[in-house]
Amino acid sequence: MSGRIDLTSDDARERLQRVFRHAQVGRSVSSVTHDLNNYLGAIMAYAELAGMDAGVTPDTKRMLGEVVNAVRKSSALVASLTDVARKEKPDVRIMDPAQLAERVLDLRRYDLRVANVALETRYDASLPLISINLPRLQLATMYLVSNAIEALDGRERKKLAVSVCRKDGGVEIVFADSAGPIDENVRAAMFDAFYTTKGIDHLGLGLALARATIEEHGGTLAYSPETGFVISLPTKTAYAT
Repeated sequence: MSGRIDLTSDDARERLQRVFRHAQVGRSVSSVTHDLNNYLGAIMAYAELAGMDAGVTPDTKRMLGEVVNAVRKSSALVASLTDVARKEKPDVRIMDPAQLAERVLDLRRYDLRVANVALETRYDASLPLISINLPRLQLATMYLVSNAIEALDGRERKKLAVSVCRKDGGVEIVFADSAGPIDENVRAAMFDAFYTTKGIDHLGLGLALARATIEEHGGTLAYSPETGFVISLPTKTAYAT
């Protein structure tokens, strides 16, 4: 099934109900963050205490250090997920756009590895800082990574290249995968809300919401067969102070 969705159909109602359920999950993320951080803090504390024991071998000390590093990474992921789920007010940050790309890739790195997608990154040196609503732009950017993983499913060659560069006084974040060009008929409608080529299990909202969020920042989201998906953002976005 593909194409625009009849909003009076059972399929459309099911999708709208799923949107509501996703919103409920987003609220739940914030409510469990405190408990997760407490558990992670306990793991780190015990690992650090064990590492200070005089009888610990160098090999054990190294492994305990790995545990501590894993806890730190987990805490950062929890913080990122909380940022994504928090919608009540803008969380405006001034940051390097390459840092934004890395945050998003960190959240999807496990999925990329499970899907056997080779990841290639290229970031220009000395990129300009940009003011962004981090949770919203992070979620929009994350969708483009998810879209690439789905597009590469079943392909023999699986590669996602992410680059961040200066362009026309602003920055461009480019997502290029090896799935090949998107069909011209799909390209004509893929940014429309509720348009999907993936069946009832998909809402068909990702690209529409991603584009709306990027335009909210004063930027654009476009696609070309030669380049892939391109986010263009001005140095002074709508969230600049």
